[in-house]
Amino acid sequence: MSSAEVPSVGDLLAERYRLEEHVGGANGHRQLWRGVDVLLHRSVAVVLRSPGGEDAAPTMTAAVAASRTHVDSMVDVYDAVDEGRFAYVVREWVNGSSLRGVLEQQTLESGHALELVASVADAVAALHDGGVTHADLQPGSILLSEDDRVMVTEPRNEPGNTQVEDVRALGATLYACLTGAWPRVVPAENTGLPDAATDEWGRVLDADKVVPGLPRRLASLTADLLDHSQTPPSAAELAVELRGLAETGGAEPAPAQATSVLGAISLGRRGAADASTPPVGMKRLAVIAAVAAAVIFAGVVGSAIMFGGGDDPAGADDQIAGEDTGADPTSEDDTEIAAPTEAEITADDIRVVDPPDGDRNQGEGVEAAFDGNASTGWSTNTYRNDPAFGNLKPGMGILIDLGEAQEVASVRVQMTSAGATVGLLAGDEDPGDSSEGDQAIVDGFTELAPAVEDADTNIEIQAGGQATRYIVVWVTELPPSSGGYKLTISDINVFVR
Repeated sequence: MSSAEVPSVGDLLAERYRLEEHVGGANGHRQLWRGVDVLLHRSVAVVLRSPGGEDAAPTMTAAVAASRTHVDSMVDVYDAVDEGRFAYVVREWVNGSSLRGVLEQQTLESGHALELVASVADAVAALHDGGVTHADLQPGSILLSEDDRVMVTEPRNEPGNTQVEDVRALGATLYACLTGAWPRVVPAENTGLPDAATDEWGRVLDADKVVPGLPRRLASLTADLLDHSQTPPSAAELAVELRGLAETGGAEPAPAQATSVLGAISLGRRGAADASTPPVGMKRLAVIAAVAAAVIFAGVVGSAIMFGGGDDPAGADDQIAGEDTGADPTSEDDTEIAAPTEAEITADDIRVVDPPDGDRNQGEGVEAAFDGNASTGWSTNTYRNDPAFGNLKPGMGILIDLGEAQEVASVRVQMTSAGATVGLLAGDEDPGDSSEGDQAIVDGFTELAPAVEDADTNIEIQAGGQATRYIVVWVTELPPSSGGYKLTISDINVFVR
């Protein structure tokens, strides 16, 4: 973003909003400014996006929806202007701190965490009723004002984001409030928090395993919201559920009151995850030290706004049991299933597959899909007219060389937008980094796993244990994006035995 494309300190926008101070988002396409409405003599926040025009259309739509929410927990949106070279949303200036700033210092007591996230869910439900999604729910986008209000910043409404993803982000926010850590099964930009602790199989630990003494029902509800194999409730239903739990501090209500909008999700959930039972192919995440017991919420910390960015498959038994022959169950005939481990993949092991009629100019940055950082990734170009790469080619993918034939258990793919069609291909050799070689991959590689259509942003593709040296994460349809169809893959992890 050059100085010629965006305003600077002292500039007057729309002949009324004077920019006073740049406070966040330096050198990006999105910036936060503190300004003054010179007509009404009040401080405002100006969220500036460059460029404007077609790229800013989702932001403008979201601003209109936010201005109509009329809920206490959504910041008031005053204006939205698109000047072509840039666009901006003018909203109320909130004196206080972000939730991120608070959680970096302390976690929240159960009742306060439930009430806070319920207030955020109110705002999200209002947005969903208006036909938009937030697309950036995380501790940096939730503000705590000096007058004790919970305020959700204006939505981004990024193309491809879904209401389900917003609700999962509410669950991740609840988990962060209770533990001080962010579960990476819900991708987010710049949360400012450490990754959630995991068990030896890479599953996010239930909150009561991190913070002893948390009510089991609260921990189960939080885990359900993070579970990609379960369909979450709506944001409005979740707000009701959270407030009901807040009345008991998160504890199980009396039997006569034990009803739930989550139905089988929260009331029929499995027990606490058995650490001795591996889920097939779950990603192994960084483990943090156990967080101390939750402390009482002490109010707002600091006085500056903190500006923020962005299947638990059923476990398999660890032994294979044969027919009952009366033998000692600990006999040497018992066969253990090896837990899958994450393959080590370097930049030299990967390349982009772009068969004819591809222009082969999209290979740069592919290593960012293997750096373990969900805020970076590899992106396709934007294609017009049709999600199948504009009907120009059969698909695109990322070829991964495992070094030798290995039994592939699963591949986890994290994407910034939902709606892609993604599968896995397998082959014994790389026919070469060329148009002809990539066409040979299309013609000669076999299907390692069926394609997942209309994929969520975080999927784990089960590969069935086939041994192969080369695999391709193969994309045949792209999700909608501003002006066409585009996909960004933020993380790929391969699990082998």
